[in-house]
Amino acid sequence: MAITLKKLSVRGPVVTPAEVSFNSVQTLILGPSDTGKSHIYDCLWFLLGGTTALEQFPESSGYDSLELLFTQGEHEYVVRKAMAGGAATVFVRMVELGVSENGPNRWEPIEQELSQLLVKLSGAEGKLVLHNRSKKGAITGDDLRHWALLSQTSMIAKEFASGPKQYAPKRIASFSLFLSGLDDSAIETYLSTSEKDQIAGQLKAAELDLRRTAAGIPAAADRTATAKALARVDEGLDRLSTQHEARSSALRELRQRISSEGDKLGEASTRLASTTSIRERFLLLEQKYSSDIARLGATDEGIAFFEVLPETPCPLCGTPVDHHIASADLSSRTPKKYRAAIAAEADKIRELRAGLLQSVQHEETRIEKATADVQWLSASLKALEREEAEVLETAGHEFDVDPRQLAEQHTELSSLLNAFDEVERLTQEIKRLTEAKKQKKTPLNRNVGANGDEVGKYAHEMLASWGFTSIQSVHVDAEAGDLVLDGRRRLSYGAGKRGIFRSALTIALMKHALEMGFPHLGTVVLDSPLKAYAQKESTDTDRDVPPTTVNESFYFWLSAWSGPGQIIVLENEPAAPAVAAALHVTKFTDDYSEGRQGFYPPRPGIGNAPKDGERK
Repeated sequence: MAITLKKLSVRGPVVTPAEVSFNSVQTLILGPSDTGKSHIYDCLWFLLGGTTALEQFPESSGYDSLELLFTQGEHEYVVRKAMAGGAATVFVRMVELGVSENGPNRWEPIEQELSQLLVKLSGAEGKLVLHNRSKKGAITGDDLRHWALLSQTSMIAKEFASGPKQYAPKRIASFSLFLSGLDDSAIETYLSTSEKDQIAGQLKAAELDLRRTAAGIPAAADRTATAKALARVDEGLDRLSTQHEARSSALRELRQRISSEGDKLGEASTRLASTTSIRERFLLLEQKYSSDIARLGATDEGIAFFEVLPETPCPLCGTPVDHHIASADLSSRTPKKYRAAIAAEADKIRELRAGLLQSVQHEETRIEKATADVQWLSASLKALEREEAEVLETAGHEFDVDPRQLAEQHTELSSLLNAFDEVERLTQEIKRLTEAKKQKKTPLNRNVGANGDEVGKYAHEMLASWGFTSIQSVHVDAEAGDLVLDGRRRLSYGAGKRGIFRSALTIALMKHALEMGFPHLGTVVLDSPLKAYAQKESTDTDRDVPPTTVNESFYFWLSAWSGPGQIIVLENEPAAPAVAAALHVTKFTDDYSEGRQGFYPPRPGIGNAPKDGERK
């Protein structure tokens, strides 16, 4: 997994774009100071996730946006970012030469943040590294840039390759990842200061709780004795519960019987009242029948008396009786008909009375049975109620102990037993927190195996190719993330050698990581690796190899570089024409009359550009 830089562009609304292309294997950009080489380095750093805004100078005026094109596998990416800063926008498409932006293979935006994208493309996604001994975190784009992009100041700085002390733990961890392919996920972290303070607070709180809980336990109390006493109280409560359940069962059964007897008594009383009411109605009807018989008898006697009376004319007018009433009513047969009808009605009433008397006798029989049922059920209900009263009265004498006293003892003993348990828990918690607070610190030894030797071997071969043939051994100090040459740390050499040796370490690390399939950005950018060594005014006393030899050897080696990985070198020192041609050197110049005048196109009145009409 690696990326390959293709082209850097800087644009503005009314200016000619400034562009530089990079070869896929090696690129050499030469030119004197102040022609924009270091600016190219700064632009690459910025476009690969750096946050510091670019310095502005006369040649860059009018430019406001940057663009970096790079590839990875079958995909082509472009990063666009404002020169003033802010978030980058990233687009991707399949690598297809000759396809326009508006064609079928158009650029598609990527929502993923640039730094995370670079980590993914470098093969470091999901890898954890120690930020310090108390914290782990994901590898970041800053880690990738640090071990791939070298500025002139950082390569000659008298500090380990891991950089300033505050960043060293994380940088060394990422160096180890690139070196061995192993991250720090298995390394146990130390407690941070905040975690230690938190443990100390928890420990103090636990100790206070222990003292408070222990103070509530009587001096003579014993956990075993307390548990036994509580068991006895539980046994007594169980016995009370059993007795209470038995009594409740008896009362429940008794009350069910009382309810049943009450229901039956109610039914019997209802039958008695109903039968009594029916009999009263029958008796009232019998009285009516008697009255009707008497009335009919009186009527019959009246008609009989009428039959024997002689006919007498009207005492007032002397008119015969047959002149005042219907003659049919004076017939001798008419009274007989009336008396026959009365006799028939009387017979009918007597028959009804006979049936009524039978009904009255039936109801009286029912009354007698219902009365007997009511009396028996009333007596039975009273007996059951007396039995219930006796059960309730004797309930308090069934228990041999006071239930309330047992409940109070149970609460007291349970609280005491809980206090013993809490003391035991707090004691164990204090022991655990005390041990956690005393976390032992062990040396951090990452298992890089023979990988460090391989990188040292690559660096040694490189340095020999660059003219440093007197160096006998080169080793990697994985704990410092730096080189040891002939038993001397890199920092013990002068600035010129420090820069060259740091360049060798950076290239060797990339070569090894890519050959082994370990994470790495896949490209190395070196800003003036030879300049410090070649400076005539240098005070270094250990320049045992002539600068000219180093320059020529370095450029010749670079021309033969075939990877893996991409190397981009920005340098002041000139190269021999044959080597420059082999490297397809991009040459900047500060002379507007020939070559390319620096990174930005010349404009009249700015920098060394000619005024209008002065160009030859």
